[in-house]
Amino acid sequence: MRSSLLLCCACCAAAFKLPTSATSPRRPATSAVLAAPLFGDPLRLHSWRPETGDASTDHGTAGAAAATATLAVLPALLQPLPASAAKSLDFGSLDNLQLDPSSFTPVCPASDNFYRFGQTLVVGVVGQESYKEYAPLIAGGLLRVRLELCVVESFFYEAIIPFIKENGLSWVLPLHETVETFLAGTVFAVATNFILLGSTKIITVLATYADIFLGFPFRVVGGIGWRGLEDKALAIAEAEAPPEKPRPWWKGKKPRPEVELDDILAANSGDASGKAKLAVWGSLLAVGQTSNFVRQTVEAVDVFVGRYLLITTVTYVGIKFIHFKLFDPFP
Repeated sequence: MRSSLLLCCACCAAAFKLPTSATSPRRPATSAVLAAPLFGDPLRLHSWRPETGDASTDHGTAGAAAATATLAVLPALLQPLPASAAKSLDFGSLDNLQLDPSSFTPVCPASDNFYRFGQTLVVGVVGQESYKEYAPLIAGGLLRVRLELCVVESFFYEAIIPFIKENGLSWVLPLHETVETFLAGTVFAVATNFILLGSTKIITVLATYADIFLGFPFRVVGGIGWRGLEDKALAIAEAEAPPEKPRPWWKGKKPRPEVELDDILAANSGDASGKAKLAVWGSLLAVGQTSNFVRQTVEAVDVFVGRYLLITTVTYVGIKFIHFKLFDPFP
């Protein structure tokens, strides 16, 4: 029995003989062995190898061919539509010929007058010789300012005002929203954003310069002259008023009381000289104060456009869309 068991063990050992150290393969270096990922390799990142041979060559050839085809198509995309395609679209029957981009020439008389005024002012200040030397820079700057002003002027006088004269204001927030009223309000809101967001800055700059060089000197000179007229009215009022108690020194100087316009006119209209002073100083001060009021108004409009116009127009378009789709007619 023992001999049979030994014989079986010997046969099994001969059949499953392990390789010896002479024939065993050499183990790779430790640095070349990649550590096994902790959660497996679902993306097969450790086993990926770059393709070699004809496959990579095919991919490179295909990429070069695609790039060449794209470059060949780009000039065709950038070219204008041919005459046949334009006739097939038939935009001429829809658009006004005066509003065609290729022939549109906006009429901006106020902007043209500003350009001529600026050109004349520069020539009068620096002289003709200096103007000729720097004409490209001066004319280029004035023309671009004129262009910004012309955008606003043309938008109002050639688009908004004629449309309102023809269709009224029923498209703003009508009780019954139609496709026409919805499109009119939406286009008006979006166009107002694009046009006013940049152009109001130019108008604010012009109003500020006008107030500095025109309104401020008028306010200073007119204010000094008008203060003299107020002093005369105050002197008459103090002479007619009962005497006051002495003012303590620790209270400081007595504040200047406000003088009514009627008292100023009554105190200075007794003779021709006083009337002339009223007319001159009053006119100068009125011009300066008007310039200041215009500048502050333009600045307020610019602040509103910069901060709240976009929110207002988006809200307006949203209200019209909801009214058109969900709550039409309302109420």
